[in-house]
Amino acid sequence: MRAFAFGAVAALALAGSAMAAEQTTQGGWLTLKEKTTRDTLIFDGAVWKCKVDVCRSAKVKAVPADRTCRQLAGKLGELTAFSYRGEDFTPEALAACNAAAKGA
Repeated sequence: MRAFAFGAVAALALAGSAMAAEQTTQGGWLTLKEKTTRDTLIFDGAVWKCKVDVCRSAKVKAVPADRTCRQLAGKLGELTAFSYRGEDFTPEALAACNAAAKGA
């Protein structure tokens, strides 16, 4: 009986850490080249909270990161860093995002 209880506790502990890891990859953040005056932005069903030149969202939709990057750059201005659902953009991907946002 003790072995069963110990196994159940261990399984719950592993499940909790897996859920925590999943939650951290469901959000997004970005940094802007220039400061923003916006405190919040609701975009694609997610609330982005901004302070100075950083915006974060705790949970975002599972949509293509490059599309979201382009649209946010179009709304907020040039981005200097972008991470979406655990995917950090490379400098090349970020440059393409900013260029596409200017052309849109």
